[in-house]
Amino acid sequence: MNRSVLAIALAALMPAAWGAPCTPGTTYGQTLLEKLRASDPAVLAAAMHVTPPKGHDNLIVASTDPREIGRPSSAADLAVISSGKPSIRLDTAHGRAEVRVPLEDVSHDVIGSLSVSFAAKAGADRRTLLRRAIAVRDRLRRRITLPGNVLDPVPYDPTMPSATDTYAQRLVDEVLARHPAVEIFAIHATPPGGDYNVIVGSNIGRIGKKADNDDMRAIYTGKTNLEINEAGNRFEVEMQLKDRAGRVIGAASVVYPYRKGDDRKALEARAVAIKDALQKRIPDAASLFKPTH
Repeated sequence: MNRSVLAIALAALMPAAWGAPCTPGTTYGQTLLEKLRASDPAVLAAAMHVTPPKGHDNLIVASTDPREIGRPSSAADLAVISSGKPSIRLDTAHGRAEVRVPLEDVSHDVIGSLSVSFAAKAGADRRTLLRRAIAVRDRLRRRITLPGNVLDPVPYDPTMPSATDTYAQRLVDEVLARHPAVEIFAIHATPPGGDYNVIVGSNIGRIGKKADNDDMRAIYTGKTNLEINEAGNRFEVEMQLKDRAGRVIGAASVVYPYRKGDDRKALEARAVAIKDALQKRIPDAASLFKPTH
């Protein structure tokens, strides 16, 4: 990077912070950094380094300094990705320290690197700086499903509702806070007056994305979809979702980490319990789209 990325220690991010309005016409990774910074005024800058899908070079794909986006990653950033080891560069003359750590997705797979800096004086404890950077990384990790996810457009579909400060998003964030084992959680519903079922809340963005065939099958048949991803490390449970009055309003999708031999029935039961508790808190489909701010 040509400019140092500045930030001081992050306070714990409240779930509602991830539902804050984001800049339209940008990428999902960029909105994650905007929300990260907005959640604490002390956060001055951060940058993600990822190789785009079908790309060959690792680039800055998101940064709180938009001028950096698209620049090739530095040798230091590439070294963090290839080695898996973080690095720390102290710049005590300017009162800061730049920390680079591997950037991960919800499954802890390395997808790039994250560069973040903190205010630091001479003699700053490197272990403390590293812990702070890892804490930032782990909060972002909970919002990324795969490398290409950070380059998803925002809004995902300009023709569909794409607000992120909704009751549905608040419910998603609360589920994640209460169930740390859940890797991905999403709510699908049809907006008032709409014709299509869309993602109205999730921890991986894609708000406004139209439901796929699996979503619609779960909604119309009531039959739960159970699926292991191609990598064999995630187990998805996709279920019909109802409101508190028992009316079918959409679908809920829960994804757990998975290893061969895991008890699928137990994972399904845990997902169903989350969905059942959620349904009691939904007055109707329209309530999911209402803003909470």
